[in-house]
Amino acid sequence: MKKTKIVKIGNLEVGGNNPIRIKGMLKAPAKKIDLLIKEAKLLEKEGVEAIRVAVPEEEDAKLAGILKNYVSVPIAADIHFQPKLAVLAINSGFDQIRLNPLNISNKKDVKRIAQLAGQKGISMRVGLNSGGFRQPGITREELAKQMVDKSSEYIEILESQNFFDIMVSLKCADIGTTITANRMFRKKYDYPLHVGITATGSYLEGIIKSSVGLGIMLNEGMGEIIRVSLTTDSLAEVKVAKYITQSLGLRNFGPEIISCPTCSRCEVNLPEIVAKFKKRLEDRDCKEPLKIALMGCVVNGPGEAAQADLGVAFGKTEGVLFKKGKVFKKTKDDRVIDDLAKELEKYEPKRD
Repeated sequence: MKKTKIVKIGNLEVGGNNPIRIKGMLKAPAKKIDLLIKEAKLLEKEGVEAIRVAVPEEEDAKLAGILKNYVSVPIAADIHFQPKLAVLAINSGFDQIRLNPLNISNKKDVKRIAQLAGQKGISMRVGLNSGGFRQPGITREELAKQMVDKSSEYIEILESQNFFDIMVSLKCADIGTTITANRMFRKKYDYPLHVGITATGSYLEGIIKSSVGLGIMLNEGMGEIIRVSLTTDSLAEVKVAKYITQSLGLRNFGPEIISCPTCSRCEVNLPEIVAKFKKRLEDRDCKEPLKIALMGCVVNGPGEAAQADLGVAFGKTEGVLFKKGKVFKKTKDDRVIDDLAKELEKYEPKRD
C-alpha cells in the first residue's frame, strides 16, 4: 500500500509514516460534565491519542473548551443532522469535526462548513455507517460500492472548496462489507482511513469482530487511525485497540504477556499467576516493550520462554526462568512474580 496524506487532528499527525493512531469516544451523557471529564482523563491515561465526543445540541459545542482544561489530547466533534452544530463546534475549539454525508447532505451547507474549517485549520472526517443505507437484500459489494460512491461525492464538494484535510471512515456491522468498502476506497484515494467495525455487539462478540476486521485491514495496510466500538465502557475499547495494534507489531504499549492456554499437564495455577503478574505490571506502570512468557508446562514452555525477553516455564515442582534465551534461575510458583518483577527493574529507566 502507498503512503497516505498526512492530516492533523489538532497537533496529532495521522497518515504518512506516522504510527497507527488510537481514538476513543466518550460515552457519558453530554449534560454530565463531571463524568465526561473523568472519562476523558481515564482515556488519556490509558494512551488514547484523540477523543471524539457527540455534539447533539448547541450547548454541547462548548465541550471542547471544557475538556481541554483537563486533557491534552485533541478533541473531535461528532455531528449529525444539523449543519449549524458543525459551525458552532469549529468556532468553539474542536480539533476535528465528523460529518455524516447521509444526514448533512446539502451542498451549500457542506461548502460553508468546509470554508470555515479551512479558515480555522480544522480537519474533517467524512464518516459513513452502513446503517444509513436502508435497503434490505443488498449485496456486500453493492453496499460497499454505494458507501464509496457517497464518500466520493462528498470529497468532491470539499475539494471544490480547496479543502483537503480529510479523513474517511466506512464502517459496517458486517466485517466483509467493511473490508470490501475500505479496499475500494483505498484504490481511489490516499486520504487517511479511520477504520473500525461498528455495532459489534456485546463485549466478547465485539472484541472478536473488531479484532478480525481490524486485523485484516491493518495487515493489508489499510487504516491510519482506529476506533474499537464495543457495547461496554470506552476504556475497554481503548485497551482492545492497543492490544490489536501491538499484536500485529504496529505499536508498542509496554510488555506483552505470552501465556499458554493450559492443559492437564499444567500443575500450577497459571491463570492466577498471569492475573497477578499483569496487576503488578499495571501498578508499576511499566512501559518497556518487552515480551514476557508465562508457560505452564515443558512441552512448548521452554521454547516460548527462551524466545521472549523474560520468561518462565513450569515443570512439576518448580519453574525455570529464562532471560534472552538463557536459563538463569529456578523458582517456585509462589515466588515467580517477585522474581520476574526484580528482573524487570533492570529494564526500566530510573525515575526521580
